[in-house]
Amino acid sequence: MTIHLTPEQERRIRAVLNRSAYNSVEEVVEAALTAVEQRTVPGFTGIPEELDTLLAEGRTSKQLTEDEFWSSVGKQTDALLAEHKTGPRS
Repeated sequence: MTIHLTPEQERRIRAVLNRSAYNSVEEVVEAALTAVEQRTVPGFTGIPEELDTLLAEGRTSKQLTEDEFWSSVGKQTDALLAEHKTGPRS
């Protein structure tokens, strides 16, 4: 896929790279796509600053192995189920 950027978009990407926030244009694009995906998730009620914090945390977190990932998903699911069972009933 070829993407054509406006001069202003190129300037903004270079500014991000110059601040050493990311190491490559690809990383900047990936972060931007992640932010767009998160902001368009139905039901998300957070504010942009929360998303920025989550992105920063994600960038500094270690990469999980597949087993660690699925274990984490299981723990989060169990917690949600427990919360649902103990929450108020309508």
